[in-house]
Amino acid sequence: MMLDGIMRKSAGSIPWQDYRSSNKGMIVTYDTDPVSELAIREVPEELPSAVLPEPNYESGTYGLYGCSKTKIRNAFYKEKLRYIFFVARYQGAKVEFRDKHFVTGVYRVHKTADVHKLHLRYLAESNCIDIESCMALLADQVHFVAVGDALEVTAATQELWGYKAKFTKQTRIILDENHTKNMLEYLLSKPNVLAKYIEETRRLSPEDPNAGEDGDDAGDSETVETSTQTETA
Repeated sequence: MMLDGIMRKSAGSIPWQDYRSSNKGMIVTYDTDPVSELAIREVPEELPSAVLPEPNYESGTYGLYGCSKTKIRNAFYKEKLRYIFFVARYQGAKVEFRDKHFVTGVYRVHKTADVHKLHLRYLAESNCIDIESCMALLADQVHFVAVGDALEVTAATQELWGYKAKFTKQTRIILDENHTKNMLEYLLSKPNVLAKYIEETRRLSPEDPNAGEDGDDAGDSETVETSTQTETA
């Protein structure tokens, strides 16, 4: 198998383990694509590229297809959290929202896998080479909203979370159960446009010269649940 920046194993082929957790959540960040009006993740202009398909909302995984934010994912697992809330630094086509931060999506994580050995084997470069484990996360509920429906992160919002620093790619904020519940209820009250995120991401993605090489492309996996139920573990 050719080594490059993306692991070419489908989520369905990974030996996921059941995951027991609290009902707390963590906020993480991602960059959006400058072409789309939707807050989709950044899409590379050509492949191969250092831009990873993360969060991989197509498969409901985080940290499987590329080795980024390893410490954040390991901390999520260690703290036994349940929800990942994604904050986008919006750089898209809607100028009125540009350069602002929005909570655009959430994963309800129900399985995990240590992909440390897989990353070392299949990736040309791996951020987890000097650590013992690298946890990938799998969601059974994925919900993303249009930027107009997303929750803008203001100074007041950050104060509520007890977070005063600037947002960076390595930002992680752990929310207590009450803040997690409120955030979840807000997002789930808005229409889930996950299908549009996936469609738009595929439309803008360049042709992958390695696609089909092993039959396991990023995003080619089991379907995740996209309901708006607020069930908890």
